[in-house]
Amino acid sequence: MQHAAFDILAGTPYKNARLVQTVVGYDNARKRMKEIAAQKPGRYFIFNEWSECVLDEIETHDFEIQKKGVERHHRELAKAG
Repeated sequence: MQHAAFDILAGTPYKNARLVQTVVGYDNARKRMKEIAAQKPGRYFIFNEWSECVLDEIETHDFEIQKKGVERHHRELAKAG
């Protein structure tokens, strides 16, 4: 199953979801889904067409992205000072 193709979709499973990207390998799909969600907050899920199952989901919000940016800034300031 590692070399199968997995679809990363945005939206709600089974309701008007849109395809974002197809990735080979489940681990690669999970990693890419997290990257996409970090760049553009929203709801994403991994769907396997062969099994017709949603295998993983993530939902991010703008405030989570902003919080991570603030935390990174504080770490950089601590290193510099």
